[in-house]
Amino acid sequence: MTVAGIDGLEIIRKREARRMKLTVDPRSGAVRLVLPLRAALGPAMDWVEAHRGWIQRQRERLPDPWPITTGMAVPFAGRDYVLDWSETHPRKPALLGDRLTIGGPQDVMASRLLRWMRAEAKAVLDAETRAIAGAANIEVAEVSVGDPRARWGSCSSNGNIRYSWRLILMPDHVRRSIVAHEVAHRVHMDHSRAFHRLEAELFGADPRTARAWLRAHGARLHWFGRD
Repeated sequence: MTVAGIDGLEIIRKREARRMKLTVDPRSGAVRLVLPLRAALGPAMDWVEAHRGWIQRQRERLPDPWPITTGMAVPFAGRDYVLDWSETHPRKPALLGDRLTIGGPQDVMASRLLRWMRAEAKAVLDAETRAIAGAANIEVAEVSVGDPRARWGSCSSNGNIRYSWRLILMPDHVRRSIVAHEVAHRVHMDHSRAFHRLEAELFGADPRTARAWLRAHGARLHWFGRD
């Protein structure tokens, strides 16, 4: 929907919503308006129009696209690797010293690299989640990865934990702080003082430093692999 010159406006009504809320997707710049079920659409559109300046400022702050190109620095599991493509390299990506090698046709290099990184993220996050949870005798069910709009992780009441695969692009301590955060939710499904004490205990340090890194750099990770 286009409203008053605002492209890509998505309108969502939620039963639990108590007020109107505007967000700008950090991956695309799309605008999302959440409304209570019975909120009138006309006043809501006037409210969106009144926030045109805020929407524009949020879009201007979005990072530049971060395409995958040979020779670039690729952040992976706490290190930067030089992406070394050659048609004669093995097709499967491999870490060799300070290089991340990949072969095969160049026109599908990016898609194959992203699939590999997602699979590696799943393996790393599954292992870290079970190690942190196991050390504290906390039970975890399934660990999975996706590419959510904004959340880095989520924990459901049935014990399943789901992460953004883009955690593999973060420094190790930032990724582990998010793992500790979600594992702590297996005990406290809130953000109470008890939750934050357990989060810090599981992480083994004050997580505020990791949260500061996310505020400064997290949005850019949504643009990795995008032209």
